[in-house]
Amino acid sequence: MGNCCGAPRANYMVYVRTGDLKGAGTNANVKIRLHDSEGKVTQDITLDNFFRDDFEAGSMDTFHVPELKNFGNIISEIEFWRDDSGIASDWYVNKILVENRKTNDIFVFPVYRWIKPNYHYKIAHLDTSLPQNDQHAPQREMELKEKCKLYQQCVKVDGGPSQVG
Repeated sequence: MGNCCGAPRANYMVYVRTGDLKGAGTNANVKIRLHDSEGKVTQDITLDNFFRDDFEAGSMDTFHVPELKNFGNIISEIEFWRDDSGIASDWYVNKILVENRKTNDIFVFPVYRWIKPNYHYKIAHLDTSLPQNDQHAPQREMELKEKCKLYQQCVKVDGGPSQVG
């Protein structure tokens, strides 16, 4: 059922806080899937406000999610990704919030990382777990390997201390 203007009613709102780092904003296409506590998953939801430059560095963008039929009230996880389109497609996300407009619950998904193109990131609500209990161990492993490459240490001067290379 739509509102007075014919627009579909939004059960959920998605808020995305892009980091305030150099080059953090993106012009890429961004999609998200919501996972409820009962294991149901939405279709791909494109995060785009028509005629607006979304995901600028330091910005908080708001997106209306059309009514979801047979979807639970508790969001346990999100899955999101970006493509590699646009001139500036790199993207650093601080956090994503999902608001259930029926219950007024807000679910917080801390991201705080650069988002690779075409990789589906899965973040649990509040995303707090010990490494051995991480639901997304392959994602954590991939991110750790990338950090190891980024922060490789080597000895540049014989007999000197190791340095990040």
